Amino acid sequence: MASRHALTMITLALTVAFVWSPLVAQQVDCTVKVNYESISTSNKDLLRDFENQVRSYVNDYQWGTDQIEEKVACTFDIFVKGVVGENRYAAQVFVGSQRPIYGGNKNTAVIRLFDEAWEFTYNKERPLNHTPYTFNDLTSFLDFYIYLVLGYDYDTYESLAGTPWFQKAEGLASLGRATSQGGWQPTNSGYSRTQLVADLLNPTSGGIRAASFHYHFGGLDSLAEDKERAYANIVKAIDVIAKTRKNIDSRNLVFKTFFDTKYMEIAELLQEYPDRSIYLKLSQVDPTHQTTYEEYRLKH
Repeated sequence: MASRHALTMITLALTVAFVWSPLVAQQVDCTVKVNYESISTSNKDLLRDFENQVRSYVNDYQWGTDQIEEKVACTFDIFVKGVVGENRYAAQVFVGSQRPIYGGNKNTAVIRLFDEAWEFTYNKERPLNHTPYTFNDLTSFLDFYIYLVLGYDYDTYESLAGTPWFQKAEGLASLGRATSQGGWQPTNSGYSRTQLVADLLNPTSGGIRAASFHYHFGGLDSLAEDKERAYANIVKAIDVIAKTRKNIDSRNLVFKTFFDTKYMEIAELLQEYPDRSIYLKLSQVDPTHQTTYEEYRLKH
């Protein structure tokens, strides 16, 4: 696959001046923060090196072979909630990622996820090693979310291009599902890692993933050069999602994740769109955030 940055420039057919920079294998630039306030001082000491080890684990590894010019930016905010056994902890984790908007000197959020059910084993004397074919309650969790971050990022530059990354995440989810640990088991309500990746790879969700491409690549990346085309692609993305929604389960996590991440940005972007009825359509497609859409519809 070509460089994501190169794909943007070729498709938009823009002439720009380049500053030479070396291509590197696929990497991430992940901000890692750990909150220990819920546990005792003695347990905090046992986790003294945890934040740095996680940061090194995700940032110093080459996650893929694609030669690209920029790293994928992401965030892991880890809230350690308690001690559940010897060297074993319960945590909640916010995972977010962003990517630049072409020509806009701004970034846009790509995913925002909150995982409430992570339990992991950590011994400060043992290094964190990549074992992609063997389940580890700590590193397999980190790997899973890095694969999701990369998959979502790739989907914004080329339609459905994130599939290979989601398939890697699915492999880890299968290993996790074989354990009795929470978060990996499918559920009929709420959030599950296994359910999210299953929904991502389900063909019925393909329209939402394709819409992400239209929204980011055809929409946001065109705003600086051609607003009319950009808004046309953003509205097209909404229309595609509206059509897809009729054929998916109302609990589909791909649908939920898209709007939980993008609803405020969409509402703000469409302030300059002349047809105010677009907010009524958004309220129908995404009723969870109807109050926000109505607020912005009435602002103009």
